[in-house]
Amino acid sequence: MDIRETAARYYDQNPDFPDDIPFYLGLIPPDASVLELGCGTGRVTLPLAGHCSYIQGIDLSPAMIQIGRERLQQAGIPPEKARLELGDITNLNLGRRFDWIIAPFRVLQNLETDGQVDGLFQVIRSHLAPDGNCILNVFHPNRDQQGLCEQWVDPQEQPDWEKMVDGERVVCSSLAAAMDKEKLVLYPQIIYRRYRGDTLLDEAVLKIVMRCYYPHDFESLVENHDFKIVNRWGGYHGESYGHGPELVLQFGMGSRSKRPG
Repeated sequence: MDIRETAARYYDQNPDFPDDIPFYLGLIPPDASVLELGCGTGRVTLPLAGHCSYIQGIDLSPAMIQIGRERLQQAGIPPEKARLELGDITNLNLGRRFDWIIAPFRVLQNLETDGQVDGLFQVIRSHLAPDGNCILNVFHPNRDQQGLCEQWVDPQEQPDWEKMVDGERVVCSSLAAAMDKEKLVLYPQIIYRRYRGDTLLDEAVLKIVMRCYYPHDFESLVENHDFKIVNRWGGYHGESYGHGPELVLQFGMGSRSKRPG
């Protein structure tokens, strides 16, 4: 079952995507091969396809992959430059290695169980070139763990954004539906509604998983899977790690890095 099928048509309307594309374009060299885990509709795939030698995108949603393929075709990008395929990023064997592996916009946080997380890191290990680099990111929680557990769940639907698309009004809201306080897993719902005037034409509800990581926990997660952290950022505009809206780690093969301080 594709949980994103009904919401896929609204995904690219989101005005709140992070400004991460210049970050990836500035970091990944033009001669690199790239594996993008959780590519969705190709938001990052498309600009990278025009920049690097080859990019392979993987996603579990047939609806998202179809939109991404249409975008690549419309842009005139041939299969030898970019390809999007259906696949499970926690259980994958493409039979090749890549210079860079990325999973933009908090893909890691959509993995609910330890087994899924372990599977992702195994996929990274089996597909990353010996001197390659991987970048993972998560959001930096805006409150401490106690505050998160006490305050996150909210039974009231909250408005997120609204915009006009082809003469119709698209409204997005969210619901902080439930939380596993022990594992720090959030269960938000994203609700899209499309109106013509005051008439509701369509409603799509996307139920997702967001597993939370704090700065030290995120570093430990990478290091405990025996990767070496080589760079840390707190966002995509020079924020220091632990002091920005995002937690971004670049790491490669090899022994664990020493923690600063």
